[in-house]
Amino acid sequence: MALRGLRVEHRGRLLLGGVDLDVHAGRVTALMGPSGSGKSLTARVILGQVDVDPGVVGGSLRFPALGEREWIAGARGRGRRALLEATRPLRGAYMTYAPQSASSALNPGRTLGRQLQLAMRRGGVPAAEQPAAMGALMAAVGLPPRAAAALPGELSGGMCQRAALAIAVAPRPRLVIADEPETGLDPVLTRVITELLLALCLERGCGLLLISHREETVERIADRVVRLPGPGGRA
Repeated sequence: MALRGLRVEHRGRLLLGGVDLDVHAGRVTALMGPSGSGKSLTARVILGQVDVDPGVVGGSLRFPALGEREWIAGARGRGRRALLEATRPLRGAYMTYAPQSASSALNPGRTLGRQLQLAMRRGGVPAAEQPAAMGALMAAVGLPPRAAAALPGELSGGMCQRAALAIAVAPRPRLVIADEPETGLDPVLTRVITELLLALCLERGCGLLLISHREETVERIADRVVRLPGPGGRA
C-alpha cells in the first residue's frame, strides 16, 4: 500500500495534511502520534470509511498488488459516501481491520465459528477448505476448538482479543490495520497479543499497519515508523 500527500478537511478545517505512508507485504509499519494527530482518521481513509465532509481533498492511495489504479481519485472532495463506495471491494477481503476493542470486532449474536466462516467467505476461501482452515487458525491464536461454538459474551477478555485477531486474518488479506490492539490489556497480555499479531501477519505474508502509542512495542516489532504531528504541529 502506498499513501501519498493525504489531506483531509472538515468544514474548512484541515484535519490531516501531507501524510505519506507505505506498508509492504510481510513487513510492519507503525503509525504513531499524540491524541488528535489523526492516526485513526488515516486508517479510516485507507479503509474508505471517512466520516467527515468534504473528507479527502488531496492525495493518492494505491495498492501495487492490484495494479496502477488510484483509489481515491474520484472521491476527493466529494464527501464520505464516494470513498466508501470506491473501496467497498477491498474491505474484509484485501484489507481487514482490528479495532481497539475486541467487542467492536465481534458480533455478540453469532458464534465465533460462524464469524470466522463469514470472514473466510469474504476472502474467497473455498467452502471445502474452511473447516480445516478454521481449526488451524484457532490453534494458531491459542483458542481451543470448543470456542468455535461460543458467543463472544461467553469468552474471556483475552480470548476475545485472540478471536478478533483470528477474524482479521481469516480472509487471508494482503493488509491488516490494527488500531491500538493493546488498549485495555495488562502488560503481559499486551506483549502476547502484539507478538501473536506479528506472527500471523509474517506467516501469511500480509502487511501490517500498527497504530500504537507504545514506544516499546513499536521499537520491538516495527520495520518502519511514521509519526504524525499533533494539533498545532506538536510531535
